[in-house]
Amino acid sequence: MERLVSKYIFDPEINAGKMIFLTGPRQVGKTTFAKNWLASTGIEGTYFNWDDPAVRSEYTRNPLYFRNILNEKFKNEPVPMVFDEIHKHKNWKNILKGVYDINKEKVRLLVTGSARLGLYRKSGDSLLGRYFSYQMSPLGLPEAVNDFSFVLKEDHLLSKGESLVKYARKVDGKIAKEALEKLLTFGGFPEPFLKASTRFHHRWQQEYKILLTKEDVRDLSRVADIKGLEHLIDILPMKVGSPLSINSLREDLGCHHSTIVNWIEILKELYLVFTIRPWHRNILRSIKKETKLFFFDWSILSDPGKRFENLLAVSLLRMAARFTETGLGVFEVMYIRDKEKREADFVLIKDNRPVALLEAKDSDSAISTSGRYFNRRLGIPFYQVIHHFEKIEEYPGNCFKIPATSFLMLSG
Repeated sequence: MERLVSKYIFDPEINAGKMIFLTGPRQVGKTTFAKNWLASTGIEGTYFNWDDPAVRSEYTRNPLYFRNILNEKFKNEPVPMVFDEIHKHKNWKNILKGVYDINKEKVRLLVTGSARLGLYRKSGDSLLGRYFSYQMSPLGLPEAVNDFSFVLKEDHLLSKGESLVKYARKVDGKIAKEALEKLLTFGGFPEPFLKASTRFHHRWQQEYKILLTKEDVRDLSRVADIKGLEHLIDILPMKVGSPLSINSLREDLGCHHSTIVNWIEILKELYLVFTIRPWHRNILRSIKKETKLFFFDWSILSDPGKRFENLLAVSLLRMAARFTETGLGVFEVMYIRDKEKREADFVLIKDNRPVALLEAKDSDSAISTSGRYFNRRLGIPFYQVIHHFEKIEEYPGNCFKIPATSFLMLSG
C-alpha cells in the first residue's frame, strides 16, 4: 500500500543533507514504509531495528559499526539507511548525532519512532539543525483507493471556494464511497483496515490499548495509577467533538486537575489522541481556552456523526502537516466557538491567518447558520462536508455543501 508521505518526504530540495524523522502512532505503518523505501532503492542490509539485541550489541562492541558497514559494503553515495525504534536506546540522541556528523555525506538516514521520538522532537536539543521531521497519520481516502491524482499539493484552492468545488467535481465519488465506509468501520490503521474483519478489529483494538497503557505509558512516564488512566481513556470517546472540560473529567475520575492535564498530555505523546485549540482573533465573545479532543483511531467511537467528524479531523490534521512539511507555511487546524454557542467545527489556519471554515455533517441538512456567521465575520469560504451526500451545492456568500468523498480525496 503506497502512502501519501512518500510523495514528498524525500524531496531533495528540502531534505538534502538532513536526517529525516518519521513519527506517528504505533502500528500506523512506519516500519513497513521504511522497509519498502529501502527495497525501492535496491539497497539491502541497512535496516537496523534497535529492538534487535544483535544491533545493540554490535554498536556497543564498536561505536564505528555503522561507519564500517558504509565503507566496506557500499561504493555509491549517499546510502539509504533506516534506524527503527532507536529512541528506546538510552543514549539514542548521541548515537544519531555521532552517525550524522561522521557520515552525513555518505548516508541518507531515515529515523522512525513514536512517543519518545515525537516528544524529543518537540523539546529540541543537540540535534537541532540536523533533521527535518514528518508525521505519518492513519490512512486517508486517497491511500485507501490508491489514487493520489486529486490530492491538493498547495493550499491556495482552499481559500477560493468556487475554484475548489470546480476541482472537486472531477472526483468520482462512487469509486471512493466503498473505501470511505470501510475507513469509517475499521479505522485508518493498515492491519485492521486491510483485514476488514469485525472480530479481528475488536481484538486488535483491545491489544492496542493494552500495548499503550501497559508498555508505552510505563516507558514514557512515571504514572502509577494505570487504572485511573485507563478509566480516562474509556471516558474520552464521549467527549469527542465538544470543548473539553478538565473540571468535568476531574469530577468523573476523582483526580486532581493537574493529574488529568498530565494524563492527557501523555496520551497525546503516545499518539492516542490529539487536541485542537480555539481560534479567537476577530471573533467577539469567543471561547479562548478549552480545546477539543479527537482520537487517531476514530473507529472506537460508536456515534456515526462523531465518528465521521473525528475522521475529518484526522484528515485535516494530515493535510495541515503535509502543507507545513512541504514548506508552504505553518498550518494548524483549530475550531471556533463563541459564548452564544455558535460554532464552526474546524478552521484551517496558515501563518496565523484563517484560510477556510469546515463543518462535518453525517447527513444532508440546512447550511449551518453558525458557519455562515463566521464566514461573514472572517471573509473566508465555508465548506459543509457531508458524509451521506451525492452532489456539490453552492450558496451565496462563498458557502458550499460538498460530499465527503470529494473533499477527502482532495485533503488527502
